Amino acid sequence: MSQMLIPNTVTEACQMLSSGNRVACAGATNLYVDREKGKYLDRDIVSLHRLKELSGIREEKDGWHIGSLTTFDLIEDAFRGQGSMDALAEAASLVGGPQIRNRGTIGGNILSASPAADTVPVLMALDAVLVLVSETGQRMVSLNGFMKGPGRTAIHQGEILTEIVIPFKTGAARFRKVGKRNALAISIINVAVYMEKEAGRITALTIAIGSAGPTALRAFHTEELLRAWKRPDSEEKWQSLHEEIAIALSEDISPIDDIRATGSYRKTVAANVVLQLVRELWEACEK
Repeated sequence: MSQMLIPNTVTEACQMLSSGNRVACAGATNLYVDREKGKYLDRDIVSLHRLKELSGIREEKDGWHIGSLTTFDLIEDAFRGQGSMDALAEAASLVGGPQIRNRGTIGGNILSASPAADTVPVLMALDAVLVLVSETGQRMVSLNGFMKGPGRTAIHQGEILTEIVIPFKTGAARFRKVGKRNALAISIINVAVYMEKEAGRITALTIAIGSAGPTALRAFHTEELLRAWKRPDSEEKWQSLHEEIAIALSEDISPIDDIRATGSYRKTVAANVVLQLVRELWEACEK
């Protein structure tokens, strides 16, 4: 029979997690589902709900600092209409329903390591860095590469994700989720694109895609392709770009067939959405 442990400080939480068969939880929106499926039944639960210092958003010299226990509804309220961070607000607004967004946390969305997590592609596209704390100190890790597979990350035993740091950006970003419904549905594909442009050419570009592999991932081949393009000036050239994006994405993503969609459908949708977002951003950067 597992037991519930409730630390009062981050140090206490790290100590509790450093030994034994234990798992941390915050909003517990994923944990309840996992335990219903038989997962974690043999593990003690370390609840972080008393660690109020891990919740909240602050602006510092190096960028936005988002506490790992910050809920989706707070993120949506804070960043709606705030430049490139509006993409994160959009992703947060599409996680589950109002009850989930009121309780679920961004840290839990990251550490659950679901390939379909909605906020993760945006965080990747915005070059987010994770702050991980243990009894022995602190380390900062890029979110890109942090996920190792479904449900698996590079976090060490005894570590706690305390905050996510997003550097300030001067460009624009977009997020798009494709699912059976806009919310209360797991993504079939979700895509985040960040772009900076000068003199008609892309000067900075990141593309991150979820539900297209064992983890959310960066589409490096597609990014390289698009950096070589100027903005198409005819529908024929847009169609040509669409075809090239589909080819490049075939090297970046490896979606599977599952109950929600086939891998082939996901590839088609991913190419359509990437083109759509890139076109939107090209136009946004010109205004």
